[in-house]
Amino acid sequence: MSTSLRERIVAYYQRHIGEWIASGTMQRLVADKTSYTPQNVGRRLRELAEDGKLEVKYVKGHAHYRFVEQAPQQTQLALS
Repeated sequence: MSTSLRERIVAYYQRHIGEWIASGTMQRLVADKTSYTPQNVGRRLRELAEDGKLEVKYVKGHAHYRFVEQAPQQTQLALS
């Protein structure tokens, strides 16, 4: 079974935690190594940002993304 583009993108950002990576850079990386188009990559990046998995900032009109580290889930104890 092949890995989805979303999963590949998340895995890449997880290996580069804390780094802001331009959308254009990701589009070139993926287009060079796969059959996905830059438009596919841009769309997946936007979706991942909307889902809260990536953080986005705009620098001179260009989107840059980085991985959002999830805080560990804490279980709440019921107090009687």
